[in-house]
Amino acid sequence: MRRLLYCLAITVAAAACGCVSSAPGTIKNTGMSEVARTDRDFNNAPDNFQFVILSDRTGGCRPGVFAEAVKKTNLLQPEFVMCVGDLIEGYTETADQLDEQWEEFDKIANGLEMPFFYVPGNHDISNQVMTDYWNRRYGPSYYHFVYRNVLFLCLNTEDPPGTGFSNEQVQYVASALAENPAARWTFLFMHRPIWGGGGNWAKIEKLLADRPHTVFAGHNHNYLKAERGGNDYIRLATTGGMSDLAGVSQGNFDHIVWVTMTDNGPGIANLMLDGIMDKNIRTPETAGLVDSLTNGAAVSHDTIFVEGQDFTSGESHVRLKNEADIPMHFTMAFRPHGAIIVEPRQAEFDVPPQAEMAVDLKLTSLAPVKIDLVPPLVFDWTAAYQLKNMTAPLEVKGQRTLAIDPIAYCTRRAGPVKIDGKLDDWKTLPIACVAPKQIQFNPDSWGGPKDSRFRFGAEYDDKFLYIAVEVTDDKVVAIPSSWPWFQDGVEIRLDARPDPERSRGRGEGEHEQILFMGLSPGTTTKEMVFAGRTEAPEGAQAASLKTPTGHITEVAIPLSYLNEKQKGQWKAFRLNVAVDDFDGEVRDRENAAQLWWRPDWRFPTSYNGSGTFKRQP
Repeated sequence: MRRLLYCLAITVAAAACGCVSSAPGTIKNTGMSEVARTDRDFNNAPDNFQFVILSDRTGGCRPGVFAEAVKKTNLLQPEFVMCVGDLIEGYTETADQLDEQWEEFDKIANGLEMPFFYVPGNHDISNQVMTDYWNRRYGPSYYHFVYRNVLFLCLNTEDPPGTGFSNEQVQYVASALAENPAARWTFLFMHRPIWGGGGNWAKIEKLLADRPHTVFAGHNHNYLKAERGGNDYIRLATTGGMSDLAGVSQGNFDHIVWVTMTDNGPGIANLMLDGIMDKNIRTPETAGLVDSLTNGAAVSHDTIFVEGQDFTSGESHVRLKNEADIPMHFTMAFRPHGAIIVEPRQAEFDVPPQAEMAVDLKLTSLAPVKIDLVPPLVFDWTAAYQLKNMTAPLEVKGQRTLAIDPIAYCTRRAGPVKIDGKLDDWKTLPIACVAPKQIQFNPDSWGGPKDSRFRFGAEYDDKFLYIAVEVTDDKVVAIPSSWPWFQDGVEIRLDARPDPERSRGRGEGEHEQILFMGLSPGTTTKEMVFAGRTEAPEGAQAASLKTPTGHITEVAIPLSYLNEKQKGQWKAFRLNVAVDDFDGEVRDRENAAQLWWRPDWRFPTSYNGSGTFKRQP
C-alpha cells in the first residue's frame, strides 16, 4: 500500500505541474522549454526491480557488522533481501542455545524494512537436531518463489548435513523449474559453492542448462566470480564472518550485493560496507568537529629546536583539545625511525568533552646525529566521536610530522642593503638548500644540485628585514609576461605573527596573515616579475636579476610590518623559501620542480614552527 500511494502521489504531482509521461521513457512538455538531456529512455521499465544479498555472518562472527549491514540496507531500500546462510554460530544440539542464537539473529533481521529470505548454511544446520529446529521455526529448508516472472530458488547444501543436495531436493528443483518454464531469469541461493563437483550438483546444473541463471553462494569467506556455460557463479565474501579484510585484490572484505533485474539480465554491484553512508555523512555538527581536527587546533605538537647541528636527546609534547560536548577517542602511533627512539611510541585514551590533554614524549638517539641528514619523525593519529544520529563512529585520520630543527638566527647588520639583485652588501648567505625537504610539480624533473640549488640569508637593521636568495640553475626559463610561479623564480613565505599562531600556521586560508611573495628574474629590474597573494607592506622593496649561473633575489620588508603583527617589538618570524625550476617551457610544470627549503606549510608534511628565525641582538 505504501508503494501504491507513493506512485499515485508522483502521478498527481506530475499532472499538477503539466508534465505527465505520455509514454514510457518520454516526457510531455506543456508550456516549458526543451529539456536538456541525452536521448536515452528512462530507466523505468515496470518489471525492473532491485534486491540485496547479505553474506556470511558467522564462522567467526565479528559483532555488529551484520547489524550495520541491516542499517545500511535500509538506506538503499531494496524490494527484499536474500542471504546465503551461516546466520548463527550453531554447531550445538542444545535447544536453549539454539533459542538464544536464533532470537539474537531474528532481532537483527527484523530491523530490515523489507522482507528477508532465510537460507541455511552449515552453521545453521549441522546436525539433525538443528535441522528439526529449523523446520519448526522457519519451515522448509529449501523453497522457491516467483517475483515479476523471475524464479528464486533457495536451496539447502546441508541436506542432510555435510552432503550437498538430497535426491528429494533435486526433484523439488526439477518440479519448480518445470512449473516456471517461461521465467525470464532464475536465481539460485545456497551456502556451499559445491559446483566444483559432488553433492548432486551436476544433476541440478543439468536441469538449468536451457535457461539463463545466476548462482550465489558463500561459505569460503572469499569472493570469486566464475562462469559456467555462460552463466555467473559468484562466491561471496563476508558480511561479518571471520575475515582478515585484506581487500578487494584478495577477495576478503565485508560487502552487500546490490542486484538490479532488467530485461537484459541482472546487474550486480558489490557495495563495500564501509562505503555506504546515510544522509548525516556531513552536517554542521560533524563539519565543525572535523574542522577542529584538521586545522591544527585539536592536535598539535612542539618542534624540538636545538643549538648546533647535532641531536642526542630532547623532549616534546602532543597536545589534544576536544572542543566537542562528547568524548573523543584518540589513538596515535609513531612510524619506525632508523636513528631516533620515541617513548611512548603508541598511545590510546579518551579525551573528555571540552577538555585538553597532553602526551609527554622523550626522544633519544644512540649516537649524535646530523639534523639535516635525519628525516623527521611521523606519527599517525585517529580521533573518533560516536554521534547519536550516525550508525558508525565519526572518524578523522591524520598524520603529523615531529621535527628536530636547528635554531636559526636573524643577525643585525651594520648598514642597509641596496635592493638591486646583487650580493655586494652581503658577506655570506649561510643557509644552503641542496637537499630540499619537499619537491612539488614533477619531482622526477629535478636532476639534483647540479640542476638547481640555492642558498639564502636573513638580516635586519633599524628599518628593514632583508632576505637574499642566490639560485644556481643550469637553465633559466623566465619571461616578463607570465606569473612567477609558472616560470623560474623564487617564492617567499613570511609569517610574522606571535606564537602559537605563527608556529601552527598552515598558509592555506591564511593569506591575510602570511606574506606571500613570488619573484621571477629579468635582465633588468624592469623586466622582473613581482607578485603575491597578499599585498606587500607599504615601503617593501624587491629585485630579481638573472646571473651567468642562475639568478639572485633580494627583498626588504619594513620592520614596522613585523612589529604590527606582533603588537610590539618583534622577536622572531617564520620563513620558508621555494625555488621554481623550469627546464622546459614557461607553464610546463611536467618539466619543472618546486624545491622547498622546509616542507610547504600548506601540506601535512609540514611541522609546527618550521623555519623559525629568532632575532639576534
